[in-house]
Amino acid sequence: MERTKKVTIQDVARYANVSVGTIDRVIHNRGKVSPEKRKKVEDAIEKLNFNPNMLARTLALGNQFTICALIPAAPYPGHYWTMPLNGLEMAAAQFKDYGIVTEYFFYDLFDEKSFTQQANKIAALEPNGVVLAPLFLKESKVFTEKLRQKNIPYIFIDADIPGGQSLSYIGPDVKQSAYIAGRLLNSVLPEKAEMLIVNMVKGFENASALRRMEEGFRGFFRESGLEQNRTIHSLTIHSTQKEEVFRELTKFYIKNAAIKGVFVTNSKAFMAAEFHRHHDLDIRLVGYDLVPDNIEHMKNGGIDFIISQSPVQQGKRAIQTLFDYFVFKKEPEKIQHVPLDIIIRENLDFYINFNRQLKNGIKNNQ
Repeated sequence: MERTKKVTIQDVARYANVSVGTIDRVIHNRGKVSPEKRKKVEDAIEKLNFNPNMLARTLALGNQFTICALIPAAPYPGHYWTMPLNGLEMAAAQFKDYGIVTEYFFYDLFDEKSFTQQANKIAALEPNGVVLAPLFLKESKVFTEKLRQKNIPYIFIDADIPGGQSLSYIGPDVKQSAYIAGRLLNSVLPEKAEMLIVNMVKGFENASALRRMEEGFRGFFRESGLEQNRTIHSLTIHSTQKEEVFRELTKFYIKNAAIKGVFVTNSKAFMAAEFHRHHDLDIRLVGYDLVPDNIEHMKNGGIDFIISQSPVQQGKRAIQTLFDYFVFKKEPEKIQHVPLDIIIRENLDFYINFNRQLKNGIKNNQ
């Protein structure tokens, strides 16, 4: 990644077509400056995103802050985990000139050992802070205990660990998001239609967020008094490989032919949609996140609803939160829930265009 260009006081002076001395007088509010020149300087500072107070404070501290990010590796372009990484990279570029150094460590989504290996590397480095996606519960608890012993603050993104003593959790309210999924699916199904929750993860007992998601989904029907009218099944598939997913779905549907609605608890809804289309099954589907394959199947009618969990915003806000904590000594809120967007075919293009503009912004900041 190329170094972000640092905006200097000389840049502001050239942009406003005034002297450096004039810039200094406006910044420190001393001496005489005509209203016309003051407005030119203020406009230049805003346009160039020049923050003299932030820069002066950071330089005065004379510190460099290293942040290590530990997140799953994206196995292919367009995978969900490319989006939080984009957010991390965007914020890292923004704060690079203010003493923030960001290093990235990636683990395999289906390999706890790779998580532990990368976590040990980070612990040995003793960074100033850590951004962590704690998808493996037991291993994450071991790692965060090491961080606490070293007094290293850490932020959870994407999934939280209740009682995990993080500086902050930045991500969706997973239980509430699944509650919404239940409401959405219920709205398009006939009475007494059977439903299926599909988890694609290695070790359901080891995926902390999935428990709360299933509780949230079932919670909608319980609180709405619909429990007696809905049979809800659950299927955990210990893979995201197409052949294995299709095999497990085939085995399940042979025994449960009455399924009319499916909730996929991660960004792999497109796999279920492809299976349904291949077998000409009329099954309504809810899933998460605007990954390219989900977009394609929503356009084709295979996915009814996509719940977006603002993954780019999670990455950005994590770096911003640690920066504020280091430089401004600002204590963050313990829980920072990101907004959930409900996407249907009718508003899909809006979100595609929005994400495209966001990606262009990331590139321009690198």
